[in-house]
Amino acid sequence: MKRWKKIASLLLAATLLSGCGTGAGKKDEGSKDSKEPIEISFWHVYSENFGAPIIKEMVEAFNASQDDIVVKEVYNADMYPGLMQNLQAEVASGNSPSLVMIGYNYLKYFEGNFKYTSPTDIIEKYVPEDKDYLSSTYLDNILELAQVDGKQVGIPFSISAPILFYNADLFQAAGLDPDNPPKTWEEVRAAAKTISEKTGEYGFYMQEYADNWAVQGLLEGNGAQILSDDGQEAVFASKESEEAYQLLADMVLEDKSALHITADEGIQAFINGKVGILCGTSAKIGSIKTGAGFDLRGAEFPLFEGKDRRVPAGGNFLPIMAETEEEQKATWEFLKFIMQPEWLAKWSENTGYLPPRQDVAEDPDGLKAYVEENELLGIAFSEMDGIYPWVAFPGDVGTQAEQTFANTRDKILDGSLSVKEALQEAQDDLNKLLGE
Repeated sequence: MKRWKKIASLLLAATLLSGCGTGAGKKDEGSKDSKEPIEISFWHVYSENFGAPIIKEMVEAFNASQDDIVVKEVYNADMYPGLMQNLQAEVASGNSPSLVMIGYNYLKYFEGNFKYTSPTDIIEKYVPEDKDYLSSTYLDNILELAQVDGKQVGIPFSISAPILFYNADLFQAAGLDPDNPPKTWEEVRAAAKTISEKTGEYGFYMQEYADNWAVQGLLEGNGAQILSDDGQEAVFASKESEEAYQLLADMVLEDKSALHITADEGIQAFINGKVGILCGTSAKIGSIKTGAGFDLRGAEFPLFEGKDRRVPAGGNFLPIMAETEEEQKATWEFLKFIMQPEWLAKWSENTGYLPPRQDVAEDPDGLKAYVEENELLGIAFSEMDGIYPWVAFPGDVGTQAEQTFANTRDKILDGSLSVKEALQEAQDDLNKLLGE
């Protein structure tokens, strides 16, 4: 019996040793596998000829800076409308990007129709050491660009301000003082008419993308309001809107001094020296400077006599759509990486977008020297304190409102409807949608 007990003890010991050896090997192997990096996706709207090279550089630098996270950038054509269509399809298929770029004008539509995690929730749950990050990094009015009813939906990334670009050579040829650009909309009209009459070139062009951004600044600068105070009713068919829009329509239809063509065509016409004044986004500073072969200068967005300047914020914010804890943490790390002054500075220098962080303009690793040397970006920066949100329509109306505004602009500037008729028709259509 003792002999059998001894043999049994030896067999048990051998089994345990064998088991421990096998288990240790698997654990070591498993620990290596556990080091597989977390993969996250970043959807954006920038093409190779505008913005994409810097986006790729940011992503590559982040991926090279550590071994735990791999970011894959995904380009979406047709800017914000194109991305929203792709996002709807992606979510319908059961998937979603980790981080996505949404135009400010789609803020309410995104917030009401897509699943996301607020950065404040991520900080509270996973990174309490970042509890002061938002308040210490961004101005309140900038954070508000990505808020709905006080909730932080995402973090502002790109900010563009409307400014005037002008061809100082055409100003001189028309007998105008290039050192004294127009400051009011009435002066813009007068200068455009003079340029057209004296040089044979067009005097003015306001960018015409499929949205209401530039026109919002025009109308609200004359005291108009796009949405009611509670954000539930369109109220832009007003006397103030009619007066402001009529000025633009008269330049196109009566004076024949302004162009009515697509944004890409109009901006290129300005670059080619065929337009004296361009009212457009600061985001085009880089490409316009590169292409213009004349004395290019700039001025602040015009105002109406006796009224305050209204500068709507163009650009986009970044909400987090990652679903798992690991992916949300990884996305937050990437988001903070690209928000560093050195990367925001590079982004601004190459595009003309304003950074969401005010300190970038003063940071030695940021834009300090560049802003001092670059008149156009300095003009856009000077408008930043007064920047306010791009109007975002609530619910499903968000995607339809921008196209309605674009169609309204076409009806006014091609003369098919009077300003009053077109604005009333658009307001009635949008209010019908809002009431459904």
